[in-house]
Amino acid sequence: MRIAHLKLSGFRNYPELYFTPGEGINILHGANAQGKSNVLEAISLLATSRSLRASRESELIYRDSEMAHVTADIDRDMEGEVELQVSVFQGDKKAVRINGSKRARVIELLGEFNAVFFGSIDIPIVTGEPSTRRHYLNIEISQISPKYVYNLGHYKRILEQRNRLLRDLRDRPRPPSETGIDAWNQQLIEYGAPIIEKRMFYIERLAPIANSIHQDLTEGNETLSIRYMPSVNLNELISPAANTEAMVREAPAEGYSSSIPAEAAPTNHDHLGRGDANAANTTQRIAELFESQLNAICMDEARRGTTLLGPQRDDIAFLINGAEVRTYGSQGQQRTAALSLKLAEFQLIEQFVGEPPVILLDDVMSDLDDLRRRRLLEWLHRRCQSFITCTNLRSFPIEILNAASTYRVVAGTVTPDDRTGTIESIEEQDEIEAGEGGASQTLVSTESP
Repeated sequence: MRIAHLKLSGFRNYPELYFTPGEGINILHGANAQGKSNVLEAISLLATSRSLRASRESELIYRDSEMAHVTADIDRDMEGEVELQVSVFQGDKKAVRINGSKRARVIELLGEFNAVFFGSIDIPIVTGEPSTRRHYLNIEISQISPKYVYNLGHYKRILEQRNRLLRDLRDRPRPPSETGIDAWNQQLIEYGAPIIEKRMFYIERLAPIANSIHQDLTEGNETLSIRYMPSVNLNELISPAANTEAMVREAPAEGYSSSIPAEAAPTNHDHLGRGDANAANTTQRIAELFESQLNAICMDEARRGTTLLGPQRDDIAFLINGAEVRTYGSQGQQRTAALSLKLAEFQLIEQFVGEPPVILLDDVMSDLDDLRRRRLLEWLHRRCQSFITCTNLRSFPIEILNAASTYRVVAGTVTPDDRTGTIESIEEQDEIEAGEGGASQTLVSTESP
């Protein structure tokens, strides 16, 4: 899977950009605040339909513009070429087109293109609050399971309604038979149990891959453990990690968030599953445990006016050599754990989808020591199409630079370095960064190719 062409129109600091990246490593270098990360954000938007950094979608729109468009031609080994477009409008509205055809729902974009992003904004997955880790799970599982998105959207709506009822019960206590709480419980369980099952399944597959990568990045000096910590006690549930069924596509799914109607048309890119019969059995057992534990805390919930059990209270634990990374890990260990997590996500998507996703690394070279930087570049080389941003080229070995496509980014323009593939010395790298190596061809255009 790779991007053949990327076009930005009115996106961030790019009034217009037409970019033809290389098939392997693409290095975008330049001073800060020139637009390097914006290119990565545009690519990520095509994979997830969501901004990496903006609190409001309209923040993606270039100043004084009415809308922003991100368009890409994607080459896929499994499903052929596809043209994807995400448009963002003032008022935080979005529209999606696939092969020029406007789609009714943003969710229909999911599964068409896969990308894995890693940058400083991802470190809080390891160091931050549980809500950050839940958000991570939701975003990443959504790329390969729109059915998960469907259940999540319904669950959020049910949770809001149930919490409203619990607050009312706290303020105006009355007999359980008059509350209607049982009906809300059943719906909470109906949509919550599949979410828990998917998270458990995803982490069980992700954890050993992340550990293998982490050991490679640290030359075997550290072991990384990742554990799913559901709020529903699943100790009675036999771990499905022992199951060896092949992954299969699930039934189509609908919905994306609480604002998307559940009756919308299905999408056909669901890859995350353990086998229909086994998944149904596991989900049913989770539902039974969820129900019994909800019943046990019903009085406490009514007293506190909120739902105390369910996916909204899940967490993930990260441990290096048995010690909790968030509390005891150094900054370097925390960064490496987060990077290992993302590279494991890359491999997991590759397993489920059948081809490698695009990987996006935002200014990570300067944050890694020489050993981990070298191991990361060795891991990337010839594995997939990748985009790496940096302020200078000094962190890259000559052999990587000669194999990569390098581009200078200045004030919303992206220009290829003429000497890509012929760099012979560190001095020549410095020349390119200073602009003395110069490039004659600009990739910014106001016309379509």
